[in-house]
Amino acid sequence: MANQKQSSRKSRIEKHAKKKKENFILNILIGVVFILVIIVGANILLNNDTKATVNENQSEQKATEKENADDKADKNESKESSESEDTEADSSSEPTDENANATEDEKTEDEKTEDVTEDQESEEDEEENEIIYGQSEDPNVDQVMINQNWKPIGTVQTGDHISSYDKGTTDREEMEKAMEYATGVSVDNMIVWWVGNGGKPNENVVGTISNKDKSQIYRVYMDWVDGQGWKPTKVEKLKSIDR
Repeated sequence: MANQKQSSRKSRIEKHAKKKKENFILNILIGVVFILVIIVGANILLNNDTKATVNENQSEQKATEKENADDKADKNESKESSESEDTEADSSSEPTDENANATEDEKTEDEKTEDVTEDQESEEDEEENEIIYGQSEDPNVDQVMINQNWKPIGTVQTGDHISSYDKGTTDREEMEKAMEYATGVSVDNMIVWWVGNGGKPNENVVGTISNKDKSQIYRVYMDWVDGQGWKPTKVEKLKSIDR
């Protein structure tokens, strides 16, 4: 009986030890599996993060490359536009042969006009410089003026000339133009106080005139030149109107 009890006890101890060993092995295996699960999960997470980072970097790189390409295209377009504008400006600033000729013709005409104006001014200055001033024994005469450069004023009359002093006649109108020429008082601003023969029919014709406000009073002497009209010979500046 004792041997049987010892044998049964030994058998239980062995079973218990075997079961304990199996549990230990099983726990080890479970730990290994858990560790493997952790390792695999970590690798998956790391791979996902790496892919995300790579994708993000690639996206940023593509965006940068696109932006650089757009900037380069804009610069090229701006450069081409600038060159086009410069070309147009050069084209517009460079005159064509036709425009150059027109400009040259205009310049020539302007120069001609300036030359004519200068000649006229020169003639006027010369005439003014040729005026001889003198005095008169007539107490009403303030000053006597004679200009050797006075010329006949021209005429539309033909044939034998006969002096006419009547207002409205061609001869009278030409006399008034001659008095305007000698005194500077325009016909529109002129009052003719008297005009008549001072001697021979076509010589020493005398006219007394003034401007309309009577601040300038003159006595003008004129001679007729056949085919050329009346020519002033002397002007007397008067102190007061005498007829």
